[in-house]
Amino acid sequence: MKLKKQHILNKYLLLLLLFSFPFLWGQQKDKDKTIIPHIRLKVDGKKDRISLRWAVDEPIAWQKANKIGFSLKRFTLSRDGKVLPKAEEKDLGIFKPASENEWKKVVEKNDNAAIVAQSLFGDSFEVEMGEKQGKLEGVVNKSQEVEQRFAYALMAADLDFEVAKLAGWAYTDTNVKSNERYLYTVSINTSEGALLVQKGDALAAVSSTHDLPKPLDFIGIFKDKTVTLSWEYLQLRDTYTAYYVEKSQDGASFKSLGDLPVMNMNDNDGRQVQGMIFVDSLAQNNSKFSYRIRGKTIFGDYGPYSDVVSGDGKKSLEATPRISDFIIDENEDIKLEWEFPQEDEKNIASFELLHSETDLQNTYKVIKNKIPVSSRSIITKSLAPSNYYKIQAIGKAGDKRESFSVLAQPNDTTPPETPLQFEGKIDSLGVAHLKWKANTEKDLEGYHIFRGIQKGDELVRLTPRAITKNHFEDQVVLENLNSKVYYYVTATDRRKNQSNPSIILELEKPDKVKPQTPVFTEYKLEDDGKITINWMRSHSDDVEVHQLFRKAKDDADKSWKMIYETKDIKPDYTYTDKEVEADKSYTYYLLAIDKSKLKSDKSQEMTLRSNKIEALSILTNLSGSANRDKKQIDLNWKINGKDVGEIVVYRQKGTEKPTMWGTLNGAQNFLEDKSVQVGNSYTYLLKPMLKSNQVAKTEKITIEY
Repeated sequence: MKLKKQHILNKYLLLLLLFSFPFLWGQQKDKDKTIIPHIRLKVDGKKDRISLRWAVDEPIAWQKANKIGFSLKRFTLSRDGKVLPKAEEKDLGIFKPASENEWKKVVEKNDNAAIVAQSLFGDSFEVEMGEKQGKLEGVVNKSQEVEQRFAYALMAADLDFEVAKLAGWAYTDTNVKSNERYLYTVSINTSEGALLVQKGDALAAVSSTHDLPKPLDFIGIFKDKTVTLSWEYLQLRDTYTAYYVEKSQDGASFKSLGDLPVMNMNDNDGRQVQGMIFVDSLAQNNSKFSYRIRGKTIFGDYGPYSDVVSGDGKKSLEATPRISDFIIDENEDIKLEWEFPQEDEKNIASFELLHSETDLQNTYKVIKNKIPVSSRSIITKSLAPSNYYKIQAIGKAGDKRESFSVLAQPNDTTPPETPLQFEGKIDSLGVAHLKWKANTEKDLEGYHIFRGIQKGDELVRLTPRAITKNHFEDQVVLENLNSKVYYYVTATDRRKNQSNPSIILELEKPDKVKPQTPVFTEYKLEDDGKITINWMRSHSDDVEVHQLFRKAKDDADKSWKMIYETKDIKPDYTYTDKEVEADKSYTYYLLAIDKSKLKSDKSQEMTLRSNKIEALSILTNLSGSANRDKKQIDLNWKINGKDVGEIVVYRQKGTEKPTMWGTLNGAQNFLEDKSVQVGNSYTYLLKPMLKSNQVAKTEKITIEY
């Protein structure tokens, strides 16, 4: 289908490039992520019908879906306020774009129809651009043809509901009832092909009242042969697709400004504008013009007109005052003189005197207004140590022209007060955080920070220019040998008068150097199997803790265990390890910890083997029997010696794990076990515990019961 609508495409181009489609809310814009196309559906309920609009939100899927078609279904969910046990389904049909012949009937009379038809059926779709289009050049090109078709078609359909119907993207359901609520779904027509597009759905019901809102906050600002119209956009963005602006010269008969609507042009990447702006030219100044607007929905409905705004253009002020001189007397009164063309006095209402202490933007305040247009000088008081002045001409149209600023400074040799409450700390990353009480002088320029690394040395200024805040951060090198850093702060005014230094702040650097390692000096293997170890302390001044670790060399458990810790600081240490077994190898190492919780390197490991000790035979003649008359097992034995503190008894039933049966006093030579059962064997282990801590043999006996 060849359509001669290139001029129509060009007419819509600028509008489209800046237009963010309200219908395609929620469309994904991240090109680096996989986009899952969706069918976006909107509904509009009126007294006797429900209108629907839908579209696929991704260009390639949109193009394919137009060929396959859309399936529209309606589900009745409730009736007379009651939810139906099962929703009543109704197939409303398959929707595809109308044939080319149907489009030919309307395209010559309807620009929106021509755009959609060209998007759907045109052999090629591109917008011609001149060579001098600036940033627009290359935005639309042949490699983006599908995106062009997609964007233009949806924009045109949003502006004309009947065109959207012809494209198969809209439907009006008239077979509806006021006592029913419906769910509409739009999906891809799977009978003609498969396409991964998620369906769209929306709830709807007829509405007895369908009053659209009036545009909000419509205002006009009239200037030299121009007017800037603005109105609230964000609150009604889901209601109106576009706005139409109308103009009147008599306040009664309004005419539309062109055939194109005004659309939002600034929603990008999630940023939403609050209002919309439209600028119109005025044929002449000093003549009254009136404006009104109304919105249009994607369903083709126009809202009510806004309030009317009226005004007339005023010639802009062209002349600018210039301060030519100023004089400061001994009382600090300041006389300002300025120049302004006498022939331009008829265009201004008055002069104003502006003052600032800093000359920064948005800091000037009016200190004298309604100065006669014939005046060329004024006397004012000095308001601050530094005074910046401007003369501002006020035009009769409300526009303003201001002079360049001048600085007037009375003599000032008084320095600011010394900064107080100076304090700080250095964190673990080596950042010194300094703060102090802010000075209150009006002419205060800021503060300077000074630093030293040795007590008594001259401190060096860190700040090349005055800082304005009453806090400062400094990066300190933690690896240097000095353990402390020194600071003070001074205040300076705009005349460069500097205060006396604050107190000198002494800050201790966080410890990043681990302590020296303690050293083993000697050991002794005791006759009773114990191991005595001696070592020399860590020589670091800030060491707080010494620790001794041990592991059994030949055990399955190879983990280290801390067996001794002391916070006593002395030249050397002695520790006797009593928790060792005879004739067994143990490995030891030392560790030191300083007050910053930094740990030293492990000391050299030392492996020692405890002396072999023969276990003493203390319990003899161990015997036992099953006493079935008393339903118990009796054990008897003899005790050699008087060094037995207690006897620990373990019992094992059959093949079960041995458990502690009980503890007997060191003089007892018998045992009666009443918790036995017939048909079981019981093994008893008796271990004497000697008061001398020598090792005694464990005796064992098994009794069948």
